[in-house]
Amino acid sequence: MKTTGIMRSDKGRILFVEDEKMLLDMYHDFFERNGYDFLSTGDIKEAMTVTQFEKPDVVMLDIIIPKPENTVAEQGYEFLEAVKKNPLTKDVPIIVFTNLNTDKDREKSRQMGAAAYIFKKDTTPRRVLETVAEIIERYRNKVK
Repeated sequence: MKTTGIMRSDKGRILFVEDEKMLLDMYHDFFERNGYDFLSTGDIKEAMTVTQFEKPDVVMLDIIIPKPENTVAEQGYEFLEAVKKNPLTKDVPIIVFTNLNTDKDREKSRQMGAAAYIFKKDTTPRRVLETVAEIIERYRNKVK
């Protein structure tokens, strides 16, 4: 798992669940430069553990993540379902960040409890950052 050296940013802590290394590195650098803590993994089991014990302010979740046996699978949906069913993690906001761009996937994510849905190929790091900041603020105000 890739982490920052920062203890806990006031802006927020992001868990980025993504298997594309180039994308992961780009967003790691971008979010760190903008003052966020950044945790990342391409492993769904590790993502569950980090979500439960680190309590990120938001999870950026890819849907299509290869399983260890190297087959492509929609493990992101399994993660989303597990997080929302767990009383310890159900309030952690999840932003689906994927190359899937169908109304069916958007609706499925919404029904499963995703806070937002971002189509990777139709966004910029700045817009992703704005969405993350908005979601963190909304959920922090909800908790107060």
